[in-house]
Amino acid sequence: MSESSPLQNEHVIFTGVNRSEEAAALTASLGGVPILAPFIATKEIIQTDDKDKLLNSNAFKWFIFTSQASVAAFHQKILRNNLEIEYFQVKIAAVGSRTASALEQLGFSIDFMPSVFSADVFIREFPQVAAPEESCLFFRGNLAKKTIVDGLVNPVDEWTVYETVTLEDNVEKVKEMLNSGKNCSVVFTSPSTVNAFHQTIGKDLGYHGFTVCAIGHVTKNHLKSLGITAQVMPRTYTLTEVVYALAQWKG
Repeated sequence: MSESSPLQNEHVIFTGVNRSEEAAALTASLGGVPILAPFIATKEIIQTDDKDKLLNSNAFKWFIFTSQASVAAFHQKILRNNLEIEYFQVKIAAVGSRTASALEQLGFSIDFMPSVFSADVFIREFPQVAAPEESCLFFRGNLAKKTIVDGLVNPVDEWTVYETVTLEDNVEKVKEMLNSGKNCSVVFTSPSTVNAFHQTIGKDLGYHGFTVCAIGHVTKNHLKSLGITAQVMPRTYTLTEVVYALAQWKG
C-alpha cells in the first residue's frame, strides 16, 4: 500500500441515500473501489392539503431542514403548486453543509447552521440566534426522531414531507460483496441505514469481516447500542471526510 493509494484494493460500500458521487470519486483517487449501494431511498409524501400548508407557512419565523431529502421534497411541493421561492419570507436553519447547499441552490439564504451537523447540537446552539417565542416549521422524514421538537423551547410544528423505503436489490448486491472475501468497508450515514443493514445482513453475517465507518456521533452511538463498534468516524460529518478518515485509518 503506497502513501498515494492508502485504499488500494479496498471496496468502500456507501449505504446511504445515493448522493455519494463526490465521495466515490475521492475513493477511486485514493486507490479504492467505490460501491454505491444505498440501502434506503426517500420518496416525497404528497397530501391534498400541501398547497394550503405552503401558503400558510409564512406564519412561521423559521424553517428547519435536517437533510437534503427534506429540501428535495419541499422543492417538489413548491414546483407542483406553482409557487416561487420569493414567496417564503422566513429565516432558514439547516443541519449540515450539504443541506445548506441544497437550500442555497434553490435561492434561500442560510441564517443558522450548527457547528456540528447533528440535531442534538442544533438544539443547544439554536437559542443563540432565535428568541423562545419565534415559531418554527420542521420539515422531516417519517423516521425522524423527536430531538428537535422536544429539545427546543420554541413552538415547533412538524411537516412530514418524505418517507424512507428499503432498496432490496442493493441488499443482495452488498451481501454478495461481503461474502466474496474481498477487503470491504461499509459506510453508515444515519441510524436508518444502520437499521436497514442490520435487519437484512448484519444480524446474520456479523460485523467482524469488514471495517465499520460512521458519519456522526448519533450514527456511531446507534451502532454501539446494537453492540457494534465503528472503527472510523470523521470529525466533520460528511461523506468525503469519512473517506479521508478511512484512508488515514487504513494507511
